[in-house]
Amino acid sequence: MTFPDAATVRELVRLACRAPSVHNTQPWQWEATDQDLRLHVAPDRQLARTDPDGRDLAVSCGAALHQLVVAAAGHGWAAAVARLPEPARPQHLATVTFATRPPDLRDLQLLQALEDRRTDRRQVSSWAVPPARLDELAGIAARFGVVVTAAPGGTTGLVPRLLRQAMEVQDADGARRDELLSWVHPFFDREGIPVSNLLTAAAAAAGEATRFPPGSLSDPYVERADPAPAWLVLSTASDDRLSWLRVGEALDAIWLACTVVGLSVVPFSQPIEVARTRADLAHHVLEDDSCPQLLLRVGWPTPTNEPVPLTPRRPLEEVLDHG
Repeated sequence: MTFPDAATVRELVRLACRAPSVHNTQPWQWEATDQDLRLHVAPDRQLARTDPDGRDLAVSCGAALHQLVVAAAGHGWAAAVARLPEPARPQHLATVTFATRPPDLRDLQLLQALEDRRTDRRQVSSWAVPPARLDELAGIAARFGVVVTAAPGGTTGLVPRLLRQAMEVQDADGARRDELLSWVHPFFDREGIPVSNLLTAAAAAAGEATRFPPGSLSDPYVERADPAPAWLVLSTASDDRLSWLRVGEALDAIWLACTVVGLSVVPFSQPIEVARTRADLAHHVLEDDSCPQLLLRVGWPTPTNEPVPLTPRRPLEEVLDHG
């Protein structure tokens, strides 16, 4: 059995840890053995008030798992993934084995996207995302067993209403609010969301309802007319840990594909975290009994905007163990 050398494993895990995660909690732990690489949950990083079921946690880890697969492909390794390989140990989410395979052009494009991906909360431009591009994103998600459904947006449509309702419910929970604020800080250099990545009060007021406090990220085009985001609901047939893990993989695959072509992606989990708004989303958008798992805003950013800063990451020594 072939396996990357120690330096390559470190680089693959570093790139995997560039994945998005709820509040940038980075709730993952990697274990390298002589034969495989294992992904575990870091349970102490679960948001007990916001995410008591562990959905956001599993989605975050699924995104990191997909980033590892992409990083491996870009470095000449095909990754085979066994998900939830030990039912008696639910914190063990995946085991990854490797075989050599030369990267192709797409592998290298996605490898670069791992470094380029950002969460840009500024308003998108008025250029609509072509339907063919949205169909492509739906096809990407389908490879992971995840369905993508377009949701009505507009300034007074379903999505803005559900975002406001979810925010009101969560803001009324003081413990949940304190939990959120503990992950937002101007001096964080390894985890959480820096204020430099959060919109100013003026910029936030002109966009979608946000649960985050004001930051320092301004939007010079905040009063532009008719931003044209596409709102996408990611759903699954089941509502279990495997489904959540696969949603995280699909989220990351969509996000990287968007990054390659210059599209902005912002995930919104709050309408899923509140039971009432989740039920409304399912009733008004989905045509069957599938389970909504995540809401995405996809759009073309303003070309003259500078990229937002990278969010910080935990040191590799904290997230990679050697078994």
